[in-house]
Amino acid sequence: MRKVLVLYCSARKTGNSATLAASFIKGALTKGHQVTEYFIPDKTIAPCLGCNYCQTHQGECIQKDDMQEASRLLQEHDTLVIASPVYYLGFPGSFKLFLDRTYNESATGRKITASILLTTACKQEDFVTNTLVQYYRSLADYLGWKNLGVISAQGVESPGEIAGLPCLDAAFQLGLEL
Repeated sequence: MRKVLVLYCSARKTGNSATLAASFIKGALTKGHQVTEYFIPDKTIAPCLGCNYCQTHQGECIQKDDMQEASRLLQEHDTLVIASPVYYLGFPGSFKLFLDRTYNESATGRKITASILLTTACKQEDFVTNTLVQYYRSLADYLGWKNLGVISAQGVESPGEIAGLPCLDAAFQLGLEL
């Protein structure tokens, strides 16, 4: 059984990336995996100060905000699912703040061993999604995560436009195949 942490990067709690994640979660729960959902835009996460306090204090950050909870969750799970829209060819800023603050794990060791990207884009052109996907693949490689899959939905902007698309079945199957 995997312990899966699903990170929602979109401010839209019922948007297309959340719908894509819901299909994945349904598949993962069907197979008996434990799933924890975490909505980054709801959290207060300050930028990393680059002070290296965490490196001399067993991974503890000098800043006290919602990243303490997120750091604990990262240490309690083995699989990370990033559910994110594409914003100007990349991840939303809230995810970048979150990611930068995981620097503390270089002092404690990373527990996440595998990852999945579920992404949506309002544009249909491949290059829009490909830029974010390449960044994700490089990030997974750099952090030592095994990439278990990428599912992208393109041409979906308004909430609900993803309904009925094959990517929802693919996300469900990916959850089943964990």
